[in-house]
Amino acid sequence: MVAARALGLDLALQGGGAHGAFTWGVLDRLLAEERIWISALSGASAGAANAAVFASGLVTGGREGAAAALARFWEAIHRSGRSAGPLLPMMEAFPATFEALSQMWSTMLGNVTLPSSPDMGARTQALLREVFAEHIDFAALRRPEAPRLFISATDVRTGNARIFENEELSSDVLLASACLPLLFPPVTIDGVDYWDGGYSANPPIFPLIQNSPNDDMLLVTINPMSRADTPRSAAEISNRLTEFSFNQTLIKDMRGLVLIQNEVGPLAFGKGLLARLRRLRVHEIHDEATLGAMPAGSKMMPVREVLEHLHDAGRDAADSWLAAHGEDLGRRGTADLATRYAP
Repeated sequence: MVAARALGLDLALQGGGAHGAFTWGVLDRLLAEERIWISALSGASAGAANAAVFASGLVTGGREGAAAALARFWEAIHRSGRSAGPLLPMMEAFPATFEALSQMWSTMLGNVTLPSSPDMGARTQALLREVFAEHIDFAALRRPEAPRLFISATDVRTGNARIFENEELSSDVLLASACLPLLFPPVTIDGVDYWDGGYSANPPIFPLIQNSPNDDMLLVTINPMSRADTPRSAAEISNRLTEFSFNQTLIKDMRGLVLIQNEVGPLAFGKGLLARLRRLRVHEIHDEATLGAMPAGSKMMPVREVLEHLHDAGRDAADSWLAAHGEDLGRRGTADLATRYAP
C-alpha cells in the first residue's frame, strides 16, 4: 500500500450529463495504475456523481470495488433512463433514429417558449435519488480513510458556489449538483434552493488545491472548449451557449492559476496557499473530437451504446495520456494552460 501511494493525485471532474460516462472510462483506467493513489476529488453534476461513487467504492472495496461500483452505477443510470419514459427504449430499439431523436430533444430544450414546468422533472429526480442511495455508501464517505470530496452546487438566490464536503454529502446534494433549472425543480437543502453546480464551479478547483496535500491535479474535461463551425439552428445555438456557461468558471479559474503561477508564484514561500499554487502541477485529459461530435441531446439520453462508447473513449484517452505523461507525475505539469485557456 505504501508503494501505491507514492504518486498522489487529485482529480477535478467536469459535469456534462450522460457524457460523464467518458469520465467513468478515465477513472477505470486510472484505477488499474497501482502506482497512482487518488486521495481527493472535486466535481459538478455528473462529475460529482462519478467522484462520490468512485470514493464510496474505493473505501468499501478497494480499487476493484471502485471499478465495480462505477460500472453498476452507470448501468443503473441507463435503467433509470428507460424507466423515465418511452424515448430511450425507442432510441435503443431503433438505433438509426438516435441522432434524429437527440436533435428533437435538443430543439425542445432550445425552445424558450416551450410551455413546460421544471416540476415535471420531479419524477426523474426521484429515480436519480434512488440510484444515488443504492450505489453510494454515504457513511463510508465520512470515514477518515475516504478520499476528500468537494462537490459544487449553485445557490439560486446569490449565484455563488456552495462546496459540499464529505461530512455533508447526501443524495440531495448530488441531485442539487446536477439540477438543470429548465428541466428539474430546485433542490432545497437546509432551506436554500440549489441549481446545477456547473454554473458556478465546474469543477471546483481552488477548494481542491487548498485542502489536499498533493501537488499533482488532473482535470477531466468533457465540454468542448472550441468548435469549428458557428451554430445556426436554435438548438445548436442553445447548446453552444450552455457550453459557454459550463466552461466559463473553469476558464476563469485556469486563467487565474496561470496568472498566479507566472506573476506571484516566484514570491511565494512557506506553507500557505500561494506556496501550494506555486508547486501545483496541472494535467488534463480530454477528447474534444469524440465529445464534440456527440449530439447535444445525448447528454440527457443515457443510451447503453452511447455510454459504452464514451466509457471506451475515456479509457483510451487516459491510456494515451498515461503513455505520454505518466512519468511526468510528481515532476512537472503537462497541461499547457496558457494556450488552452488563454484570453
